[in-house]
Amino acid sequence: MKNTAYLWMIAGQIATTAVIQVLPMLTLSVQGYARFAIVYLAFAGFLALQYATICDVWARLLRRAGGVTVQLRDYQASLTALTSLSGLTLGLVALLFTGDVLFALAGGLATAVSMYRSGIAYRLIAEDRIRFAGVTDLLGASIAGIVSLGLIATGHFSTTVALACWALASLGASVLARIAPVADVRAAVRWFSGNRGDIALLSAEAAIKTVETVGTPYLVGAAGGALPLALHRAASSLTYPVRLVLEMLRARIISGAIGGGLRAVGAIAVIGLLAGSGVGGGLVVLGSWGILGGDTIVDALAPHALAVGAWILTMAVSSFVQFVGRGRLDGRRLLGRRLANTVIVLGVTAGGVILFGAGAVIWSAALAELLAAGLWILRRGEEVARDSDRAETTADERVADPQAA
Repeated sequence: MKNTAYLWMIAGQIATTAVIQVLPMLTLSVQGYARFAIVYLAFAGFLALQYATICDVWARLLRRAGGVTVQLRDYQASLTALTSLSGLTLGLVALLFTGDVLFALAGGLATAVSMYRSGIAYRLIAEDRIRFAGVTDLLGASIAGIVSLGLIATGHFSTTVALACWALASLGASVLARIAPVADVRAAVRWFSGNRGDIALLSAEAAIKTVETVGTPYLVGAAGGALPLALHRAASSLTYPVRLVLEMLRARIISGAIGGGLRAVGAIAVIGLLAGSGVGGGLVVLGSWGILGGDTIVDALAPHALAVGAWILTMAVSSFVQFVGRGRLDGRRLLGRRLANTVIVLGVTAGGVILFGAGAVIWSAALAELLAAGLWILRRGEEVARDSDRAETTADERVADPQAA
């Protein structure tokens, strides 16, 4: 039954990816997709902040307490506050730089709603409601997909519309999940003040990770121009299904519900290999048939199909072992590995472009992830974030919050 639940989750992520990432790639011009990607990269930065200050902090609390009812109301209140502020910030910045009210509104709304959806999906997975999380994602994506296809058919699909459809997919999934936002400033303040230690550690680690995630495409763009930036961002989007499955499981990986042994790593590698083969094969077919007209980012990506497949494989393994480390390592060990990981990814990816040209960007990214994964192999005695190695969980954290959403 658990395997079936995971299949539902995977189906939900595939459908969401198709609406949020694939449809814009197939239909928008390179310039239009670049505008979409800029908003998405900003969203990725805000989401990293959410994981560092709320979601992964909660998972570490679960690891210590051994239950899923720790500070639920505070979790929901802090999630509501951060997502609202993030969406507002992105919208105002977009308005300032573009002057386009609809673009700014769609981008801010997509960011806020998608962050909230990620937070409640994290909770559902931690609570072992995996099938429900997958079904709600699938239904939300289906609603947005129907709207998107209708607008594409009538010639009204633009960058702003793509952002609005992204927001619609996340909104539909959030409403169907039936976990309402909690507007409670006191509870939000209590969360951030009561978990300062974990928040400081994970925020520092996330800041370094964000430099890597957001900075890599910009760095390769500075080194090689718009083409490697667009290729890197588009190929990264095609790793999205595997990364999203891992993101959805991160609550269980970080909390220790899913182990980090060789069997688990091997299973993730198989998933990455299958996904990479499927995506690479799809790019070959689309490129050889030429059905997209030759002017989309997918057409530019098709000659690099094998490299994209390799990157999906190495990204899957690397992301998994990083989540294991995020749950088990203490401050110095965690931050040291994250800093080294970022140096490798930035240096190898940009170095490949400088030495071998724009066409080498995806192979360089795949190699960087493979090299960085080795940093996260834990030696015996390094699993220091377990109960015996951390401060005891306070009594109030062990008791279910009767006001939890």
